[in-house]
Amino acid sequence: MKKIFLAMRPWSFVVSFVSVLITAVGLAYMGYPVNWWMALWAGIGIVLFHAAGNTLSDYFDYKHGVDAEDTYGQVLLNTKQMTLAEMLHLAYVLIVLAFINAVGLWWATDWNIQLLLIGGVGAVIALVYAWLKFHALGDLAIFANFGLLPALGTSIVATGVLTWDSLWFLLLFIPITNAVLHANNTRDVFTDSRANIKTMPMLLGKKICQIIYYVEVFLPSIWTIVCVCVGVLPPYALLVLISLKMVINNCRDMKRYSEDNHAIDHLDEKTAQLQTISSGLIILTTAITILVEKLF
Repeated sequence: MKKIFLAMRPWSFVVSFVSVLITAVGLAYMGYPVNWWMALWAGIGIVLFHAAGNTLSDYFDYKHGVDAEDTYGQVLLNTKQMTLAEMLHLAYVLIVLAFINAVGLWWATDWNIQLLLIGGVGAVIALVYAWLKFHALGDLAIFANFGLLPALGTSIVATGVLTWDSLWFLLLFIPITNAVLHANNTRDVFTDSRANIKTMPMLLGKKICQIIYYVEVFLPSIWTIVCVCVGVLPPYALLVLISLKMVINNCRDMKRYSEDNHAIDHLDEKTAQLQTISSGLIILTTAITILVEKLF
């Protein structure tokens, strides 16, 4: 069970779950009637697809030589604690569970066609993510599957209608989500190039990769200020600016990457922690504001 738990990379689930939760809380603050049980159901669904994608990605990475004994972060396959067959079987189980959950959710929304299209596109992207990553399209896939599609899908599941207002909340979380992948791929440039694949950092070079990371981690704070100014988020959401200390520390690690390739060895995990803090503050302050307004 410990190996299965580690194989799914549970520390990364926050980047998928927050896409549902921030959208639901934001829409509730805007006055939409939100079914919180349905929102939670959707959150479980995206986590299942995320876990399936993680294990399937690790399977293909190891099979195609992207992950080897000296690859940072991958231990279960490299140390033979799990075999390729076991990793693939785990991926199959998670895919089946994710699809069962998705069909149940679709049924609960009265077979909503829009949800079927959104979920179908997301499922296809999840299943072919390894190929997309090998061809420098991983960032685009992450934007779609952990940003655009969950935001639109959550609006249908949680409120019963597809509303473009859900896109207001996209820039609150997806830039940092992309930054997690960007930090990971930037760190792995050497091992990825050895495996003869292409990722975005390999095409852009160190300097541009650093600039992209800076923009990705700073943008959510700037967008929070915009959302508060136009009334999409409550003023207390500005407490997210507390996380700027983590943003600055992470950017310092990325800056040191110019001289020390190991400076960003843990930056993907630190960026996921930043996602947890910044998104958590937005969710918590908005939810408390909604509760107080209802009570008083």
